[in-house]
This record gives sequence, structure tokens and C-alpha cells, in this order.
Amino acid sequence: VGSPDFLRRNTKETFSVCFSDNSLVLGVFFDGEIVGFGILLDAKDTSENLAKDVDMISDLMISANVKLIIVRPKFRGNGIQRILIDKLSEHAKNVGFEWLCTTVSPVNSWSLDNFIKSGFIEHKRLEKYGGLSRILLCKKI
Repeated sequence: VGSPDFLRRNTKETFSVCFSDNSLVLGVFFDGEIVGFGILLDAKDTSENLAKDVDMISDLMISANVKLIIVRPKFRGNGIQRILIDKLSEHAKNVGFEWLCTTVSPVNSWSLDNFIKSGFIEHKRLEKYGGLSRILLCKKI
């Protein structure tokens, strides 16, 4: 799963965007240990805003990105990713967003399945993050 086919290698700059004032970071803990986290990003009018690639979203300010969800390997298969997706979606709706967007590697069937089960719809396949193949998914909330 360390392959860029699943998850791109993030730089310090990428993480500085992820952990900024425009983000909400939710963590899941077990026995005092973080087992997973998810990031919701209000990318505003930056190149990070995935809504720029979605024809049906004309106002970028009503869209947020589910930027990143990571669950530690020994805790996978317990529904943690779905819980994080649903909690991030709930928060986004509560603060006034109308759309959520995310990208998933086409070879990451687990994440793709979890986003689809959480109401996301495949919008299109495209190259992102320096030429990596990704599926752009969107959800009206």
C-alpha cells in the first residue's frame, strides 16, 4: 500500500496545507494510540480544489475536499475509514458546504468501495499529483 498507485507520497508542503486553518483533522484512537485520521480541506480558490474538475459545481466555495484518510494497517477492516468519511461529511454539511470531492487510486478498491458506500459518485478518471491515475468522486451533501 506504500505504492503511489494507492497513495501519493506527500511532501512537507502538502502536509502544511492539510494541517492548516482551512482543514479539519479527525483522529480515531484505541487505547491511547492513534489508529487513523481523516482530513477535510476547504481549498477555496486554490489549485487543490477538486471541484475545479467537476462540471456540475459552478461555485468553488460550496465544495470541500476529503483530502486524506489513513488507517494503520493492523486496524483496517474495522470500518474506520467509513466512520471518518461519514463524520467529515457531517461536519462539512453542518458548516455549509454543499459538495464533497475526493480522489482515489483506481487500484485501491477498498477505498473506492468505502467512498461509494458513503454516497460518493464517480465523476471521471484523470491524472493528478504529477501524473498519477485517479478517480474523482463527488457527493452532494
